[in-house]
Amino acid sequence: MAPGALQQRQMISSPSTSSQFSFTFNTNDNRASLPSRDAVGDISYQLTQTDSSTASDGSSPRVIKTHAEIRNDNYLLNTNFGDLDQIREIANTQDVVNAIKKYSQYLENAVKGLIAGKFTDTQRPTMLNKLFNLMCQAKTIHELNNFLHNRFRDSGGMDLLMKNCMSKDPKLQYTSARLLVECLDPGNLDYVVQHGLNKVMRVVRKSWSQEQSPVNRSIVSTGILAKLFEHSESTCKRVIQLNGLDMLLAECQRRDTLTLRNCARALANLSLYGGPEVHNMMVHRHAHTWLFTLAFNTDNSVKYYALLATAVLAADKTIEAAMVKCDALHLIDPFVATHVPADLVKINALGQGRGWLQRLVPVLSCDRRVAHTLAAFHFCAEAEPSSQLRHGKIFGTFRSISAVEPLKKLAGSLNDVTSGLAAQALWNIGEQVPRPLSQKVPLWTVEDVLQWIKSTGFGEWSERLVGNQMDGNWLLTLTEERLKELVGIHNGIMRKRFMRELHKLKQLADYSCIDPTNLNSFLQSIGPEFSIYTYSMLNAGFDCESIRSITEDQLACKCEITNGIHRIVILNAIKDKCFNHFNSEINNCFIDFT
Repeated sequence: MAPGALQQRQMISSPSTSSQFSFTFNTNDNRASLPSRDAVGDISYQLTQTDSSTASDGSSPRVIKTHAEIRNDNYLLNTNFGDLDQIREIANTQDVVNAIKKYSQYLENAVKGLIAGKFTDTQRPTMLNKLFNLMCQAKTIHELNNFLHNRFRDSGGMDLLMKNCMSKDPKLQYTSARLLVECLDPGNLDYVVQHGLNKVMRVVRKSWSQEQSPVNRSIVSTGILAKLFEHSESTCKRVIQLNGLDMLLAECQRRDTLTLRNCARALANLSLYGGPEVHNMMVHRHAHTWLFTLAFNTDNSVKYYALLATAVLAADKTIEAAMVKCDALHLIDPFVATHVPADLVKINALGQGRGWLQRLVPVLSCDRRVAHTLAAFHFCAEAEPSSQLRHGKIFGTFRSISAVEPLKKLAGSLNDVTSGLAAQALWNIGEQVPRPLSQKVPLWTVEDVLQWIKSTGFGEWSERLVGNQMDGNWLLTLTEERLKELVGIHNGIMRKRFMRELHKLKQLADYSCIDPTNLNSFLQSIGPEFSIYTYSMLNAGFDCESIRSITEDQLACKCEITNGIHRIVILNAIKDKCFNHFNSEINNCFIDFT
């Protein structure tokens, strides 16, 4: 046979055996991306047979070697995977195909050997560590990674690991659990949830029960929880019932970075996959307060996942009261201000998959600004060219999960940071970017108003609004009654929805073009919600100076402030302002006199 050629032999199998082909390379294989010699000797084409009959004692099938067996029996235990580093650098398609042939057979032989009891008690953890290293090395080679995960499951590897999680041998249990975390892609995760969730949780509970569990065990147990919380809402509930959340929060007290990264990511996954019922469980167990601690960590990965979990929880109306008090919300703006989306590539916070991103889409449309700002930041990062090189083209995913329209709405919003992030994400995937709107709403044209109305989901009423010449001033004076009479929105729920969007617009608007005395700042100092009255008070002829003599009747009739409690609060604030101003003048006069 010519040098470099693969040696292939064929064996006629009996009815009780089935042939399996293994593709490896001999020392004459001169491929640029694969080494010619393994660490322990020559590798030739291997043909193995698996005895499909069951032994009398019910043990697993035996691996039967043929005359074309690997020349060194210690190959499985001593091989290295250095050729995968070269494949990553060169990215040659044929080399990836060859690696799939080579290492899928290596993996299957190793798993079958472990199942058949080929290795001694001391060798089994070593073999599991070798498989762990192989999975880590193959992680960034997408096709190889997927193939090995599937082959591992089909060869009985997941069943083996779940069985070992029940082992009384701590080293075997640990090495099995560590490999399990590395193998939990969506397909294998689903398999574990269906066939061995309780077994896997035994490892987590064991780490939790120890007063001072070793750091490496904490890393593995939190890694398992992070993966399990990325499965489904029902799985999240089951894991919480098995004390998974309590164990996770206990691990948040750790100081090692890897454990805290897993904790933060687990909480982010739990927030995304859990749903309202799980969110309430998280708040009941004070998980949201731990997010503040994690968000202050110096590691950017820990910080980011903690903030992302905070943003997702803040978008849930059922726990709004608890999240308003969550100090971690105040850390989102500083993070966005001091980082660029490309930073998420460096901390491996991207490429989570379509299902993960789909669950983040509702946060883009939530009412809380800091939450949808961070969501826009993440989608912008996913659309970065450097990220797309790693994880493939993202534009098809954005469309399939309905992320484009929420991004367009944010791109046309008044917040410069949020609109800029959303616009950049749209531009990177080749979508049309809406024209940015000025924050000076009183100067809006009819076209500006129509763009805003369409972005809020009321585009069907745009033709009626055009007929009313609805410019910025007209929009700011609109009430629910006028909305019914002039625009023709007779559905009460629709009118309230429209007014809610209008109130948010009034809070974000810049009135400096018509507000020289800065009345808006005074009203905001009372509370953010009071800024919605800025335009109506200015339109009634009141500014920051003339409000000293304003009455409640004027607030109700001229300024159209229908909320009686708000009128009283405003009047009390004006009295305090006048009193403080009076005291300030007295003090100044006393200083001048002395």
